[in-house]
Amino acid sequence: MREIECRTGDWLFNAGLVGFLNIVGKENVRIEGQSLFFNAALLDGFEESYFAYFIKAYEKTLSWYKIISYKEEMERHREADFSDFDELSLDRLNDYIANVAKYYLKSSSYVSAYPLIDATKDPVEWGKNLAKVGQLKKKETFEEKRTEIIQNVKQVYVQLDEIIDFCQKGKKYLAAKNVIYTVIKNGWNGISFLNPQTKEKDCYIDYRTNFVDPVLEHLETDLEKAKFNCTTCNEPIKNMKLDLSFMNETGFDTARKTSHVWDFNNDIAVCPMCKLIYSCVPAGFTYVYGNGIFINDSINIDTLHAVNKKVHNEILHHSTDNLTSTSPYRALIEAITNQTEDKRHYELADIQVVRYENETYRFNILSKRALKIFRESKEALKTIQKCGLKEGNLNINFYQETVRRLMNNENLFTFIHKTMYLKVTNVSNTYYHMGHVGALLSINTNFLKEIEAMTDISKGQIWHINKCGTEFKKAYPENKLSGFNYKILNALKTNNRDAFMDIILNSYSYLGKAIPDFFLKAFTNDETFKTVGYAFMVGVNGPLENNENGGNKDEE
Repeated sequence: MREIECRTGDWLFNAGLVGFLNIVGKENVRIEGQSLFFNAALLDGFEESYFAYFIKAYEKTLSWYKIISYKEEMERHREADFSDFDELSLDRLNDYIANVAKYYLKSSSYVSAYPLIDATKDPVEWGKNLAKVGQLKKKETFEEKRTEIIQNVKQVYVQLDEIIDFCQKGKKYLAAKNVIYTVIKNGWNGISFLNPQTKEKDCYIDYRTNFVDPVLEHLETDLEKAKFNCTTCNEPIKNMKLDLSFMNETGFDTARKTSHVWDFNNDIAVCPMCKLIYSCVPAGFTYVYGNGIFINDSINIDTLHAVNKKVHNEILHHSTDNLTSTSPYRALIEAITNQTEDKRHYELADIQVVRYENETYRFNILSKRALKIFRESKEALKTIQKCGLKEGNLNINFYQETVRRLMNNENLFTFIHKTMYLKVTNVSNTYYHMGHVGALLSINTNFLKEIEAMTDISKGQIWHINKCGTEFKKAYPENKLSGFNYKILNALKTNNRDAFMDIILNSYSYLGKAIPDFFLKAFTNDETFKTVGYAFMVGVNGPLENNENGGNKDEE
């Protein structure tokens, strides 16, 4: 059959190319620089490969997996003749029953798939018949009711066997329903199986009808007299019917809103092959519970695929046990600062980073300068991975906030001030200690030096300033320390060097000690002043460890 060529383009099409490669396998195509070649025969059964990729990549995040994975615990208890079944096991079982019966089995997406698996079965009814086990009354203990509870558990396990076996048998459709609404919908919507009015119940057939069959038909069509061209690849097309209205935050319905285009005449249309590639955009991004990331490192397709594969593996493979705390930012930094990989062109070109957050695409350019800062701060960044704080209903992760600011070319002083102020005033919901604030200061110092805003302080000097702050704390009366903290932090926040030096002079005079000469650097410039000031305050207030892992009670 005919060989098809696809070339790199803008970020959206490149994400589709990476997704296509992930779906069909890199070994099944030929790559030459910025061109991708494959035989049209590769599209046979493409719809199966399409869903298989998403199901495999996101398997452990799916509600389908949460249903079937309980089988392992059931078998473990059975093999031990329930001797290891305790009150915690009972709680897990009842939580599982609540989720399976109340949410999963009767969800609309699952219900629509049941006839495709086995029309004679009724999982919704199975869910209605499931009831929690061993609800203990007041003053009753698990051991007192153990015999009765275990008997009931055995009966429930028989019910769960039927449910789990059915779900395992129906993996193709139930897991597909999961990825449609948790992953694929992030990239496109409104057509095929994501069209609420679709009449086709089988999502595999629906996808093939809308995306694959038109490509095969297009390849057999004589286009010598075609009057139009694909906006993406410039190949001739017979009409302007295929547009990008199905792509989230990108296209629009030209049939309903022509005022979006020049002079009310739409000139944006794509060929069926490009539309198929665009449908692969969700496979090019890597998503963690609605947030996605794609690195448009498009020097060639090999590099484009490799760097996004690193991000994908870092997020979904290395952190499958703790996905909720996995930051796409951390995966990004790990991928592009991996010193063991080929880093040849990272010194030569800027990299576009596309993030999908709150159903909106956001863009950043990772400059050569930013890449250098991330490399030099790699160890400090590792130390703040699990640090954070909570303000009302807002959770702020240190790592994510730090990388976001650096990518936007912002310094960290306001963030350092906030974290230090919250810690010294003993605010709750702060999950870090002063050593982590010191790590923020180290990262910020690397940033300031790279932009040449501060060049006269070394890491060794910062360590010396920290140490002097610690010595000051030992000598200064504890009952006066909170007032000292408040006045110094206020002077730093308002950039008031005179007030800062007055407080330092008075405090050292009170102790009868000479002022360290590094305070003279505070008059160099604003950045040096704040770096010296916050470095000293890290020493004055740290470490605040009250447990073996560091941190206060909130951090345990």
